[in-house]
Amino acid sequence: MTTTIRPHSHQLFVDLTSPWAYLAHLRLDEAPHDLPWAAIQTPTAIPRTGLRGSGPDRDRLREELAAARAAAVDGEELPNDVPSVLPHPRTVAAAYAEADDLGVGSAAREVLLTALWVDGCDIGDPEVLRRILPPVIVTEDTLCTGDPRLEWGYCVSAAREPLTNAAYHQLERWQGSWTELGRPGPLAVVDASGAVHCGAAALTV
Repeated sequence: MTTTIRPHSHQLFVDLTSPWAYLAHLRLDEAPHDLPWAAIQTPTAIPRTGLRGSGPDRDRLREELAAARAAAVDGEELPNDVPSVLPHPRTVAAAYAEADDLGVGSAAREVLLTALWVDGCDIGDPEVLRRILPPVIVTEDTLCTGDPRLEWGYCVSAAREPLTNAAYHQLERWQGSWTELGRPGPLAVVDASGAVHCGAAALTV
């Protein structure tokens, strides 16, 4: 689906817990243009600790996975089912916002999406995040600044919220921009002309 709105900077809006995010990673991260990603939070009843049983959100994500699989091309492999634990989108968006603030958003995004859709990890669990993100955040050149993100790779609090004001406000800006667009689903790209492309159409911009 494509609609036209007022001019807007070229940007991708995505719920990083959606299978559309993984398909976008497979296709767009190899593209020559540098399209900035904004992590948004689609409405959900998933608990902050994740969803382990059945329910409308699992059914919804299975429908999204079926649509994403149908839109995939040769070489783009998506799983047959959603992960056993469905993470809350805010926790994942918070981790990504912190990594983006540190200038390693793209690398962290790859780690997060691979962990969720290939390895089936619960990336809404702060302890899981503290295990998988340090390799892309903490380097040998990192100075002892007291920043827990840079020293230990911590990106979310025990309450599954951002650690810094910068990441918190970035989340608010991303969510506000997506809301201004009319909440166009878990994957949307706004091109330079102001056209909003959703779902499969976003992958061809």
